[in-house]
Amino acid sequence: MEVHVNVAVRAALRLAAGLLVAGVLLPTPAAEAQQTLLEQAERLADRGEPSEARAALARWEEGYGKTATSADRARAWFLAARLADDGAAAELHYLRVVIEGSNSPYADDALLRLGQFKIAEEEHARAIEYLGRLRRDYPTSEHGPEALLWIARAARALGDPERACGAADQGLQELAPGDTTLARSLTEERASCRDVNRTYTVQVAAFQEEVAAMNLARRLLTEGYDAWVLNATERDPLYRVRVGRQLTESEAHAQADRLAISGHSPFLVSQSATTDWRR
Repeated sequence: MEVHVNVAVRAALRLAAGLLVAGVLLPTPAAEAQQTLLEQAERLADRGEPSEARAALARWEEGYGKTATSADRARAWFLAARLADDGAAAELHYLRVVIEGSNSPYADDALLRLGQFKIAEEEHARAIEYLGRLRRDYPTSEHGPEALLWIARAARALGDPERACGAADQGLQELAPGDTTLARSLTEERASCRDVNRTYTVQVAAFQEEVAAMNLARRLLTEGYDAWVLNATERDPLYRVRVGRQLTESEAHAQADRLAISGHSPFLVSQSATTDWRR
């Protein structure tokens, strides 16, 4: 029996040595204890026991805070923000996650919560800054569509319904299938856009040369269209030939149908402001 035990022990030691040589680090008791304490604090917070969760987090901070990995520190700050007694303390912890733990899995969630917090404080412009940063810095975040919902709410509070409607539209486009709660909220936000008077123009063609654009515009004018040219810029180097200004949707469709019969390939362009929410 003793021989078999020694053989098993030697085999286990050889396996452990092989893993270390291969670069696989085995968890140490200290690392396991650290993770267990953080998990305990999170479970207590999830169960609605904030006092006990704060005590567990304090024990973690005292025992491991100075030597913890950046990911674990971000995890602890995020939990501390959730457990904070007042908004200012929560904001400070979330900001630490965003600034010092920007590469952690908690940074995008922290930005979302900062945006929500600022909306609750009626600092809507600041909320849009935080939520826009989430969209810009974490374009694949699962919180992206929800950030658009809160952007829409903040924009509407600022008296910018066009921006609000654009955010709601984009949120519905990006929404993952099956997220019925968020879909309902975005749909409700989008429903308010019926009060926004959207106007349109009809784009007929786009050219790199101004002369070509002006020639087409003149020809369209002789045919009775209200044609005009949108000049090129550094960001948009094309000269765009368009028909009509501030048209209703039905008026724009009528113009587009007429142009299509004449052999053009027109499409409607909303003259409401558009926004890239990643900027």
